[in-house]
Amino acid sequence: MRFLHLRFVLITLLMTGSALGQPDGRKIYVTHCASCHGDKGQGADGEYEEPLWGRKSVESLARYIHRSMPEEKEDTVVDEDAHAVARYIHEEFYSPAAQLRNRPPRVELLRLTNEQFRQSAADLIESFKRPQTFVPERGLRGRYFNVEKMDKEKEHVLERIDPTIDFNWGGGVPADKINQTGFSVRWSGSLLAPETGLYQFRVRTHNSALFLLNSFRGDDDKNSFIDAYVSTRNESHAKSGSKFLLGGRGYPVYLRYFTYKEKVASLHLEWKPPGGIWEAIPNDYLMPEVLDTVTVVGTKFPPDDRSLGYERGSGVSKEWQRASTYAAVELVNHLITYLGTVSGLSKEQRKDPATLRSYAHQFAARAFRRPLDAEQQERFVDSRFNHQPDPMVALRHSMLLVLTSPRFLYPGLADNDGRPDNFTVASRLALTLWDGLPDKKLLHAAGKGSLQSPEQITTQIQRMVLSNKTKRKMQGFFREWLALDEQHDLRKDPDLFPGFDERLVRDLRRSLEHFVDEVVWSDRSDYRDLLLNKNIFLNERLATFYGAEPLQGDALRKVTLPNRPNSGILTHPFLLAAHAYHDNTSPIHRGVFISRNVLGRLLKPPVEAVAFKDDEFDPALTMREKITQLTKATSCMECHRVINPVGFSLENFDAVGRHRLEDNRKPVDTVTRYVNENEREIPIGSIHDVATMAAGSRLAHEAFITHLFHHFTKQSINAYGADTKASLHAKFVKSGYNIRSLLVELTKLAVGHNAEANPLAAK
Repeated sequence: MRFLHLRFVLITLLMTGSALGQPDGRKIYVTHCASCHGDKGQGADGEYEEPLWGRKSVESLARYIHRSMPEEKEDTVVDEDAHAVARYIHEEFYSPAAQLRNRPPRVELLRLTNEQFRQSAADLIESFKRPQTFVPERGLRGRYFNVEKMDKEKEHVLERIDPTIDFNWGGGVPADKINQTGFSVRWSGSLLAPETGLYQFRVRTHNSALFLLNSFRGDDDKNSFIDAYVSTRNESHAKSGSKFLLGGRGYPVYLRYFTYKEKVASLHLEWKPPGGIWEAIPNDYLMPEVLDTVTVVGTKFPPDDRSLGYERGSGVSKEWQRASTYAAVELVNHLITYLGTVSGLSKEQRKDPATLRSYAHQFAARAFRRPLDAEQQERFVDSRFNHQPDPMVALRHSMLLVLTSPRFLYPGLADNDGRPDNFTVASRLALTLWDGLPDKKLLHAAGKGSLQSPEQITTQIQRMVLSNKTKRKMQGFFREWLALDEQHDLRKDPDLFPGFDERLVRDLRRSLEHFVDEVVWSDRSDYRDLLLNKNIFLNERLATFYGAEPLQGDALRKVTLPNRPNSGILTHPFLLAAHAYHDNTSPIHRGVFISRNVLGRLLKPPVEAVAFKDDEFDPALTMREKITQLTKATSCMECHRVINPVGFSLENFDAVGRHRLEDNRKPVDTVTRYVNENEREIPIGSIHDVATMAAGSRLAHEAFITHLFHHFTKQSINAYGADTKASLHAKFVKSGYNIRSLLVELTKLAVGHNAEANPLAAK
């Protein structure tokens, strides 16, 4: 028995390595590493202050420690000691699994983001009016009149849809029926704002014009936005103005034009959208149907917090509290001023205290996304009306109390414990897909108890996914994912790249947006098409610059460029130009962008960045040779063995995204070897190999899923369960990598979270 016991002890010791004196990873870490990295890898003040975590394998960590750590004493922790330290830190705090174990994420109570506040406010007012419905036809409806005497119009002689308002008639007339002595035009329709932000507008004319945007009455000169009605002796003059608009919505437009006995006739309606340039408002953003006005909160908010590059309402500051209060006051003042228009109440009804009290009840219920209980009715409405003799003042106080209430600002406060009730489901659906309030269909379904089964909820999601509000939010996701809103300097050396001007850059961005929309909203909606599709959208300017078959006009058309190895977004000229220098390519910038955003690789900022200075290299070298020299140091190559191969695969595209075969009179070399997340070397011959690798990479898929989840839910995907990412990935693969199906699935998860019995868990 003693012999057997001793034998058992010896075997145990051998298994643990203690008997053989194998190194203790924890002790080595405490002795050599903790002073710089902290006892739990949290970092140390004045030393290495960033937390120690990442996705490297134990073997990769061991090799790195063997080569490079500790700094200036690289031969101290090597071989088995390096492996022991690597195993210890990987298991204790470095790996994603350890991070989740040590700091388990949770679904957070979030406030409305700035976008959600504005969209919710607009939804709240719209709920008392007809909902916006977009028609496929584009342009503005124009009614043309002959003028016999100064400003004397009769019946219109012509009615047509004009694609854009970009006319220079000179001494002529718009059509045969038009009187050359004088004519006037009245255009009506709607402006479609593609994204939220500050828009600038301009009217240029030799004559007289009046522009009204988002006005309640199109025939009321007092509501004019841009007044250019006073002609200046038939000389060209321009008037401009700016408006903050919400993306994904349409705004009523009225435009009047007049000329009488003038030699030159012209009219140009132009805009400068956020991040854009001055241009005639394109046909894509004009609609002949006149929509109702949109209530837009103009109060400036401080920036939202960001995580993974995406906005979320996790932080509350005095500045945000002050801004949200000012915004509530602004909204209430607007509502009271235009109560008849926005409420639908007649003049007599607006004088009736009972009617105003009833309206206040409805207003509060819609703002809170659910019917009021007795306590809420008393607190937010009845107490105001019971103690205030003036019903309009009571209404003002009630609405202000509602809009500053945490129940409006923090939608999660109304969530019930356990399984979400119907109104919680409706609220979560609207916030996830629209950043706003539930519409009447959602509220009706919730009131009937028809948001309980997986089938009922899925039906609503599928309806909502196809709305313009969801399309706006999806476009916002791609702007973030592709870093389109970053302040890229796309200016290039005009001597090296003549013709690459701001109009061409504008066209390129629009081309990229068209390509993404084409993929996402096609029947396939296949994520892989983002990377492997060989089509590109070009117009006349782009076709000429990039050597395609000639095209005519500004309209973008889908073409395939011969003799160019196109690979979806990875080779789109806008992104290639955005991640390049003003006079040359940049394999590092391109490699970092694709590695992080597309391939899902974790790249930490370098401890000491080394700037690229072209004049310090032999002028006979290619860009690839220069970058190889710049990053050859061991400390650099830990990241650049991932970055460089991706960047080198794009070296047959110059700084403006044109295909090339030579660099500095030498053949371009795109052949290299890429080290993947499993430390395997993969041969790469071209960017198509990178695209194919990304299209089939689980890491890339999960990175895309994570970013999409975060953008739509504003929550960490890990907070919904350790297997959430894997579950979504399995469904993503099963759907044929369908992006819209993925959105449906993640929305179902967002709807059912924090539930004791999630009705969607089985589906």
